Amino acid sequence: MKITEFGYVIIGTTDVEKWRAYGTDVLGMMAVDGPDGALYLKMDERDFRFVVKNTGKDQLYASGWGVDTEADFNALKNSVEKAKVKVTLGTTDEVKMRKVQNFFSFSDPSGLRHEVFWGPISSFSKFVSPTGTRFVTTNLGFGHAVLPTSNLKETVEFWTGVMKFGVSDILHLTMDPSAPPISINFLHCFNGRQHSLAFAELGDPAGCNHLMVEVDSIDEVGRALDRVDQHKVPISMTLGRHVNDDMVSFYMVTPSGFQMEFGTGGLVKDWTTHQVFETTRGSHWGHKFILGMPPE
Repeated sequence: MKITEFGYVIIGTTDVEKWRAYGTDVLGMMAVDGPDGALYLKMDERDFRFVVKNTGKDQLYASGWGVDTEADFNALKNSVEKAKVKVTLGTTDEVKMRKVQNFFSFSDPSGLRHEVFWGPISSFSKFVSPTGTRFVTTNLGFGHAVLPTSNLKETVEFWTGVMKFGVSDILHLTMDPSAPPISINFLHCFNGRQHSLAFAELGDPAGCNHLMVEVDSIDEVGRALDRVDQHKVPISMTLGRHVNDDMVSFYMVTPSGFQMEFGTGGLVKDWTTHQVFETTRGSHWGHKFILGMPPE
């Protein structure tokens, strides 16, 4: 009953074409048209990692979490139901759009929508980036998400108790000296990525603080910065290196209003030797806050 990857996200937007241009020209992903006006953004051998659809609202619509087998899928579904959380199985059309064997959806204690799936279906068509970008995904999922919550304790207890995530580290970040620090809990699933999910004591109308994608070299990060400048994409945090996962990255604003972290060099962990830690410092250097959005 293990979640082994952050498999996909479904992004809501009021303008799919802005995401098409951003996804290809800035991020370097492949755009493929999906059913009912949806847009698939492809970054590896999977047919997609991002689904973008017009929901009439700019938002992170859902986060998709993968398990390895149908038995794991059924066991986790039963575990969520035993926690008295409503579970909804995907319809035939919804399952087809996600290109999986099956999925169920639920809302966590922060009211955020998640989906659990098994059996990704892929044509294994070659990923050819229009910008030559090379992403790091193999056995690690596509990246991570940092999500807002006003209910941190209960939410983290749900994800560690029911969903069986582990705590990687905890950050207490002082944004305003006259206010209490913001707490951010970083969680990992059953792969080596230092965190696949985090919850921050923040509010965000898009239901997401940021998503992260990883590339295979600092040169890819530098080329992305050049594309950001070329296409006049707002940067929200400058280049820097994080304390917890050693990622060298910068943050930019997506067409749906939340941030995208674009980085390289993230730690791959051996969880049998990991020790949970707390810190009051998010970055060794850099990550200067620019646009008034909270870092992390």
